[in-house]
Amino acid sequence: GLAVAEGAKIAGASCVIGIDIDSKKFETTKDFGVTEFVNPKDHDKPIQQVLVDMTDGGVDYSFECIGNVSIMRAALECCHKGRGTSVIV
Repeated sequence: GLAVAEGAKIAGASCVIGIDIDSKKFETTKDFGVTEFVNPKDHDKPIQQVLVDMTDGGVDYSFECIGNVSIMRAALECCHKGRGTSVIV
C-alpha cells in the first residue's frame, strides 16, 4: 500500500487517501505521500460511501493492496462512475 501511495505522489496525485483501521499509521504514511487518512471504524457508513462523499462523487483511482474480497468490492464501488479505475494489487 505504501508503495502505491508513493507512486501516486511521484505521478503527481494531489490527493492520496490512505485507509487503515489503525489510525496511528497516519503519521508514517505521510512520508510516503498520503495526504488524507480514513479509519473505517470512525464512520457509520461503508467505507466506499465515505470516500464517494469526501471526493464529491468518487475517486479517480483506487488500489486494493491487502487481498480481501470485500475490500476489492469496496475499492471498485468508491470509484467515480464512468471514469474511475480500480486496480487490485
